[in-house]
Amino acid sequence: MNINEILDQMAHDITVLTFGEKMFGGLIVTVLSMSIVFLVLILLIGIIKAMDSMVNPKSKNETEENFESEYIQNYEQEDYEDVSELVAVISAAVACSMGVNESKIKVVNINRVGNDSPTWAKNGRLEQLQNRL
Repeated sequence: MNINEILDQMAHDITVLTFGEKMFGGLIVTVLSMSIVFLVLILLIGIIKAMDSMVNPKSKNETEENFESEYIQNYEQEDYEDVSELVAVISAAVACSMGVNESKIKVVNINRVGNDSPTWAKNGRLEQLQNRL
């Protein structure tokens, strides 16, 4: 039997088919169904990208340049705390953790590290710390 005959027989009376023909027909239906699903998903991706390009016609380079310039302007406008106090606190903390005198510690560079962790991660770390104490 060819594929069309197997699929036609599966639609009408499946009891006539042998076990191998039933398995082959099921495999064909599975592959056909999965290919239809993936084609529809690809079509949806194309439609969404087309709608995005219609709604937001700016190119990525222009968007990145605007973002960088806005970030630099916002960074320059922030109020800075007294740097000498910050250096003193950091050097005292490092000296205390190392067990040496503060005069032996020389702070060369201080870089702020962004805190991009999600809230659930911060809460998890806090919970772990509280469980240890």
